[in-house]
Amino acid sequence: MAYKSPYEDVSNPFQDPSITSALNSNREEMSYSLDADPTHHDDFSGTSYQHLSDTHDPYGSSFTPKASDPVGEDLAAKEEALRQKERELAERERILEQQQLRRQGRGGGTNNFPPCFPLMYLDIPAEIPPEHQWTVWWIYREWLLFELTLVLNFIACLCVLFSHPASVTSGPTDLGISLTEMFTHTLASFFLWYRPAYNAYMKDVSLYYFSFFIFNGFHILYTFYKAVGIPSTGGAGLILLVSLFSDGFIVTGIFTLLATICWLVMGFGAIYLYKRTYDHYKSTGHTFSEAKQEAFVRMGRSAYT
Repeated sequence: MAYKSPYEDVSNPFQDPSITSALNSNREEMSYSLDADPTHHDDFSGTSYQHLSDTHDPYGSSFTPKASDPVGEDLAAKEEALRQKERELAERERILEQQQLRRQGRGGGTNNFPPCFPLMYLDIPAEIPPEHQWTVWWIYREWLLFELTLVLNFIACLCVLFSHPASVTSGPTDLGISLTEMFTHTLASFFLWYRPAYNAYMKDVSLYYFSFFIFNGFHILYTFYKAVGIPSTGGAGLILLVSLFSDGFIVTGIFTLLATICWLVMGFGAIYLYKRTYDHYKSTGHTFSEAKQEAFVRMGRSAYT
């Protein structure tokens, strides 16, 4: 009898009748238990799908500076300063464009001052920013009042010369000085402090501001000096006024009184406009070193032209 290996038996053991009956009975019991218990059914009707939206910008910076981070605060402050500077430059460019359009609409900037013999172009509404036009207008009125005061001062000194009061011996000297100042101070005041103030508000240049501060400061001192009325100085002021009314020269005293009032009103008004211009100058951040640098640049340009 030949040996037969158990591995050579190719018959299926699961086809054994006892094993097949056991498997069928187990399947029937499991099917019954699942049908009896509905909680074991796979029910996906109660499952909800929630969409999560991601609003994160993949290209944005992932760095968020904290409030307590000094580096982040410094970067934020620099960024805000740059944005403020951009807004200021854009606003200044817009104002310059408006000024250019207004100038073109008014004749292209042809000379219009002085009206009797135009030598230059001056137009406050066209060249000065709207927020500074009020100040420039009053500085212009200050200059006009100065011219009127010089004329009244000359008339008062002329009346003193012709009335010849006994207590006033400096009549000829006062008349000569007042006549000279009426012409020289008209030009000097225009080019030394009114025109620089006009250019300062128009161009926002520190050098023009300093020119106005220096020469208008001397103008304020000169105004109160004339209001005193010291003899032989060409000033129709308080001392001359008292002498005239004491001697009974009423008409001459009235002209002297008008000149004295103009000297005082102009002096106090000039102080107010000086202070207003100085406050604006400090608020814009101009400095003396900036004005000095601009002066050197202008001197260098004039040396090579």
